[in-house]
Amino acid sequence: MALFSSQITQATGKARSLFAERSVRSEIAHSDRGIEQADHVLFFAEGPGQFYQLGVWLGTFERLAAQGLNVGVVLMDALSARQALAETNLPILFSRSMEQIENKLREWNTKSINYVNNAQRNFTMLRFNGPAHIHLNHGESEKASMVSNQLKAYDFACVAGAAAVERITENISRFDPTHLVQIGRPQLDELELPGPSEKIRVLYAPTWEGDSQAMAYSSVTTLGERILAQLSNDERFEVRFRPHPKTGDVSAEAKKAVVGLKSNYAATLDTLSDAAQSLVWADVAICDTSAMAYDAVALNIPLLLSGDPQSKLHSGLPLDQRLGNANGLAQRVADLAASSVAGAQKQLAQYFFATTEPGVATKKLSQLLSSL
Repeated sequence: MALFSSQITQATGKARSLFAERSVRSEIAHSDRGIEQADHVLFFAEGPGQFYQLGVWLGTFERLAAQGLNVGVVLMDALSARQALAETNLPILFSRSMEQIENKLREWNTKSINYVNNAQRNFTMLRFNGPAHIHLNHGESEKASMVSNQLKAYDFACVAGAAAVERITENISRFDPTHLVQIGRPQLDELELPGPSEKIRVLYAPTWEGDSQAMAYSSVTTLGERILAQLSNDERFEVRFRPHPKTGDVSAEAKKAVVGLKSNYAATLDTLSDAAQSLVWADVAICDTSAMAYDAVALNIPLLLSGDPQSKLHSGLPLDQRLGNANGLAQRVADLAASSVAGAQKQLAQYFFATTEPGVATKKLSQLLSSL
């Protein structure tokens, strides 16, 4: 039933996108936002349901543009293009024609095409000779999706650090490690630090249910209610709830759970668009195995990790930073906030990220693009 519902949602989304095409093209033209020249492009073929994957890279590419690189965003879905118009000042090309896109890239003599996921239409784009094809992904984690054999298709895969290199070379047979470039996490550069607070600020940011049992890392259905109830009813805490935007796309149980949590704890819903900015707001982050957990490590935010996955992150954290069944959670969070970040977590940051120094990750990506 959930799969059938998901298929209906996808079909409805495609119809809405097709209906919006003419007006979106008009918006791009009237706002003078079209690409005239782009040496480096972000390519995104998906609809707005996956836009968060592109969104985490827009700020980075805006900084690259400010530093002098000639960049743009190429999209194949009208509703995603409309969202990009609202969320970035980067120039945009929208087209559903791969041939038209290729002609434009050829006209611009584009040097690199950058991908934020492994969407199916990426592999049509990959047929285009000339530019370097660079996989950026949209986060660092130890999810099964991070070791896809599809990585072999790209000229370069930008990864966060040594852990990703180790993970990929150990799990993808016959992979050439010279294609991996360690850059850290550019999304974590130039974040605004929050002001002081009398309360302990706690971010609960669970991931979605995944599209297979191997990807089922979410705590929404098992622990979501316990976590939010304990913390929201304790005056020591200011709580923000940030569920993954895809929660409920596959599982009816997860959809029911997240709808209920959003309703019952509406006052806690995180309104920030930037997930990294939500993390630096927090004194303690409660996360599942996802990019949010690893970013918390990189940002030196005390982390409580849910679940019991076989991962370097889980085994490397001290026992008191493994959430378990969430018994006595409020006091555990208070104790974690009062203590300094554990040395073990700091060591994990060095293992997972080539750099956590602000600005350096963006510089590493800029150096790669400028070398092409």
